[in-house]
Amino acid sequence: MSNDLWRWADPDGQQRRVRLDELRAALAGGHLAPNTPVWRAGWQGWRPAHEVPELSSASVGGANGVVLNIPPPPLAMVAVQQEYEAASGSLAPAPATAESEQEPPPPPAYVPAPTKSPVHPSSGQLKTQVAGSAHVPVAPMAAPRDVGAAPRDAGAAPKLGPSLPTQLGIAPPPAPLPARPPPPAAPSDGTIEELSASMLVESISTRDLGGAGANGGLPPPTVPTVHDGSAELDGGVAGLPRRPGLSLILDDIAEIRRGRPPKNKLLLGVLGVVALSVLIMLVAGIVSIASGPSSSAKDAASAAAASAAAASASASVAPPAPTEAAAATSARALDPIPPPPPPAAETGTTLGDCSAAGDARTIAPRAVIASGIEAHALDGKLALGFAASARDAVAMSLDPSSLATIATVHGKPAGGDARRVTPMFVGSKLSALPDVDRKGDRIGSRRVVAANALLDVGVASGDIVWAPHGKDSFAKLFSVEGEGAIEALRAVPLADRKGIALTFRRGNAVHVGIAKGDSVLEADGELSRIGGLGQVGSPALTASGDAVIAAWADRSGAGEDWAVRWTKIAPGRATDEATPFTIPDGGLGGQAMSPSLASLGGGRFLLAWTEGPVSNHQVRAITIGADGSPSGAPISVSAPGINAGQPAAVVGPDGRGTIAFLAARGKSLEVHAAPITCPPR
Repeated sequence: MSNDLWRWADPDGQQRRVRLDELRAALAGGHLAPNTPVWRAGWQGWRPAHEVPELSSASVGGANGVVLNIPPPPLAMVAVQQEYEAASGSLAPAPATAESEQEPPPPPAYVPAPTKSPVHPSSGQLKTQVAGSAHVPVAPMAAPRDVGAAPRDAGAAPKLGPSLPTQLGIAPPPAPLPARPPPPAAPSDGTIEELSASMLVESISTRDLGGAGANGGLPPPTVPTVHDGSAELDGGVAGLPRRPGLSLILDDIAEIRRGRPPKNKLLLGVLGVVALSVLIMLVAGIVSIASGPSSSAKDAASAAAASAAAASASASVAPPAPTEAAAATSARALDPIPPPPPPAAETGTTLGDCSAAGDARTIAPRAVIASGIEAHALDGKLALGFAASARDAVAMSLDPSSLATIATVHGKPAGGDARRVTPMFVGSKLSALPDVDRKGDRIGSRRVVAANALLDVGVASGDIVWAPHGKDSFAKLFSVEGEGAIEALRAVPLADRKGIALTFRRGNAVHVGIAKGDSVLEADGELSRIGGLGQVGSPALTASGDAVIAAWADRSGAGEDWAVRWTKIAPGRATDEATPFTIPDGGLGGQAMSPSLASLGGGRFLLAWTEGPVSNHQVRAITIGADGSPSGAPISVSAPGINAGQPAAVVGPDGRGTIAFLAARGKSLEVHAAPITCPPR
């Protein structure tokens, strides 16, 4: 018997210690659900049993009532062998090591997946009872032994612990496992302030939140994860086993050869229809090739040639370079990521004043401050993008009414740390697209924008350029005069036409530009430059009606308070004016920073910001009318007593939205979100 000790947890979070063979037997017999969280020494977090290579075949077999080639031993046999080993002295606990004394993080909550207990011909019939959706034998079973149990007397019978049944059919250990020690208390001087475009917590260093130490020594969050079709699950198990269906087909073919009727006529019928459909499509393809291209195909080819010519002409405004011409001609080429559906745009309805629709709730237990939060309205849902660590990009879709999590996906940034994470639906699947500053990338500060086609904007040779998403070929959009690094670049699609708006910070100024086009972009006018007061934070951007609104925080010097200013720009018209924003009464006051914008249509928008003294902050929001004046009552977004900041606001076409923000908790940051509603006017 293997002494390899594992743990599993029930839906209430109670842990059990078992040996590997006991755990396999329980999974194969259908006593444990295939998605039961398991853990072993050396792991950072819990994992579903069906994703673990050592347990995948047993968990899938138990889930589908499939009798494996070598059936797992019944738990009764495991108990007998355990008694034998205890009597012979082979069950004595191993010397305690640092690895065996390791405690896991708290297990995640889950709903047991349905299981089917396989019945072996020689096992006889067992009396069963229903526990959830699993069939659980009520025959007596041995309790798993505890690692910390005292050595047993060689002549005494082993103590297997109480035999009280649990909802999963396995007895609990003699005593509850010790809980993990609580995390250290947060420093009393935790502060959030604007610094180089970000809301920062002074008690949290970049080293604690990013890079190799991004998790601060804590395991990754245990939120439910929905893998997309291209993700590879550990152990290679991504669904039901293929062998049973293939075996049925082969058995039926063998029966037909013997002159006997098949047992699964429906399965063979479906297989025949599929084979016939494939044959018809193959013949149709051969006939189409033999007859030559149709008139519609010729028209499509002519249209593609014309588009390529127009693209080449638009790219020629930049200095002659092969890369710029290639960007225009390859803009319509196939992309590894299909073009997303158009983002939530203007529907002709202008939304009214926004108000709170409920209290803020915790959405995710961990986030990196440097990446912030991206909020989008996608396909009737609200979506958030953030980084749980520097190398863990997360996208979540939420129900607009309750903010309940619908789906969560994780992605690993390639080539560097996640600078920003854009949530997006590719087809019908939620995806997390991380922006990464890759070493050797020809386009610096590359940032994705979800227009009608996925595009990237960035910096090359001191100019603002665009490129098809993920491509190295680029074309120039704007020349930027002066000196200094181009920072905090971001872009959004226009609301009333095809094109994008972009903004960035350079030195003591904010720049805003507008580009027109679909999959090929060209500048619409010159860049607008708005001078700052002295120190400038990251600008926020949105499009409402025929206007583009930018907002940012700045201050005259290090000893002054941050203040929010904003400007409204019409396509084709430059501006150098900025409107100061006055904090409404009812909050912590003091200073305002880290603004976020959401479009309400008709030139109206929702402005969210962070305010408060150095030691404490809160998130608030207010509607700004088309004339630039506050409209309606201000909204207190974050709960009192929570040090919160860096909001991200989004409102869907139906007026339902959310304001997500970061909240300090100990030495980490949580993602919170509050529901809002902005009814049509």
